[in-house]
Amino acid sequence: MRLSRIDLLSQNNEQAGFTLITAIFLLVVVATLSVYILNLRNVQQQTLVFGVQGARAMQAARTGIEWGIDRSLEDNKCPTADLVFKAPDAALSAFTITVTCTESAHTERSTDFKTFQLRAVAQTGNYGTLDYVSRLMEASVSESPP
Repeated sequence: MRLSRIDLLSQNNEQAGFTLITAIFLLVVVATLSVYILNLRNVQQQTLVFGVQGARAMQAARTGIEWGIDRSLEDNKCPTADLVFKAPDAALSAFTITVTCTESAHTERSTDFKTFQLRAVAQTGNYGTLDYVSRLMEASVSESPP
């Protein structure tokens, strides 16, 4: 049996259509995987950045607590107003630190002493945005008994 030229052309057209469908399917699968990998990379990068910013915020809050401890124990009283400042360190300079202090007097066995409750809040960015980071640290200190 001999195939005519028309029969050969129709067989090639059927195979070409099948190859086209396979190629389109593979392109779609590869494109989908590429988009997934890029999204995963971006999420991992943002997670790392948020972790670093959180650690910086905690260090900025610690800076405020240390300042508050130093001031309250040295002066034996809380500062008259809340202190709002920027950390002097370049890595923490984006953070605004607010330190509040309350003091209370106590007597134990006829010995008077003061206790200072310190609270430091370090924050950067605007609340509700992705770049907002805030950390709160509290400490309670008192002067040493005589």
